[in-house]
Amino acid sequence: MKSRLLLSAFLLGTVTLSAQAFNSENPRHEKVMAQNLEQHTDTHSICLFHTPDAKGIPYRIPAILSTPKGRLIAMSDYRYCGADIGFGQIDIVGKYSDDNGKTWSEQFDIVKGNGVKNDPACGYGDAATLADSKSGDILLMCCTGNVTYWNSTRENPLRAARLYSKDEGMTWSAPEDITEDIYSLFDQREQGPIKKLFIGSGKICQSKQIKKGKYKRIYAALCTDGGNYVIYSDNFGKEWKVLGDVNQSPAPKGDEPKCEELPNGDVLLSSRKGYGRFYNIFSYKNKKKATGSWGEVVASHDCPGGIKTGANATNGEVGIFKAIRNSDGKEVDLIIQSLPAAENRAEVTIYYKALESEADYATPKALASNWEGSYLVTHAGSGYSTFCIQKDKKIGFFYEEEPGYYNMVYKTLSVEDITSGKYSMK
Repeated sequence: MKSRLLLSAFLLGTVTLSAQAFNSENPRHEKVMAQNLEQHTDTHSICLFHTPDAKGIPYRIPAILSTPKGRLIAMSDYRYCGADIGFGQIDIVGKYSDDNGKTWSEQFDIVKGNGVKNDPACGYGDAATLADSKSGDILLMCCTGNVTYWNSTRENPLRAARLYSKDEGMTWSAPEDITEDIYSLFDQREQGPIKKLFIGSGKICQSKQIKKGKYKRIYAALCTDGGNYVIYSDNFGKEWKVLGDVNQSPAPKGDEPKCEELPNGDVLLSSRKGYGRFYNIFSYKNKKKATGSWGEVVASHDCPGGIKTGANATNGEVGIFKAIRNSDGKEVDLIIQSLPAAENRAEVTIYYKALESEADYATPKALASNWEGSYLVTHAGSGYSTFCIQKDKKIGFFYEEEPGYYNMVYKTLSVEDITSGKYSMK
């Protein structure tokens, strides 16, 4: 098991892999808190999934959403094969909370891999998800199959699947294979077809401004062998299109990406790299027609006052929400970005910056410059992270944390926590 985990870490540039297993005894909250203390997490965090040693089935890749009714659903890979998608059987599992993360359900299956070699249903992993802001319908996009990212070809690719839930995650549709729907978007690319791709795990972004038909527009960011791209859908994931020119990657050297809507409706790309993030911005010319162009990609650590971390390259999350600056009561848009700060995968940190006007994000360099501060979530070894906005206006933060194999840890944070009291959620 351990050798397979290390092989996967080497292949995908992931220095450490997580592992957690479901405790069928469904321990009371007090027992979970005691377990967290033993694992050096603090009393404000809850270990949702845990494996005590290398013999357990490893869990990785956090995803979390909040529905309009306030339910939180936390998701994770459950890796029977001991490694990334393509190596064998993987399930996507979840837990839910109806009290802003104070207590959680037992683990349940969202979609199960069958473990059959060369079968498109062999495994499912790397969940990217959201709940529609009005209807509460839930979309889950994920990788599927028995081909690794590195071995993917246009003829035999790492596959893509789509699932829906219309009842707060209690039941899920059968996974639909939409591999050709996504790959074919790039078949006429001047540089040739894309051979390998997947959607960056964690959060799918939904627009607050742009609506065509029943649903507001959604965005997902792609990692491909041709660089990063952003795709969008105006019918909640039924059909996807490329945002911008298919021949121009907004981050040609980007790794696992995320995206977020800026206050003026433009789209921010945030992509994994060592020492920080790649940032780029798609500026709309016509929002309804989805026309516009990408700017010039920048590395955050090259910008004055930009986010600078150690050499680790790790997926994090980016989000923007309304906040109040407590010193003068001014309303601002607050952007937060999570990723490990240490040289290796450790010290997951949340960085923040107030966007007071469009000048603060007029260009990718402006957005990447002059961040105000940071909040250390954990001193421990830690990896991927994501978050959602809860019904109680707090941040539901979900991340991978050591010791040993990663635990999948949930933590409630206020904006005051993150910003040392400078800002509050509006």
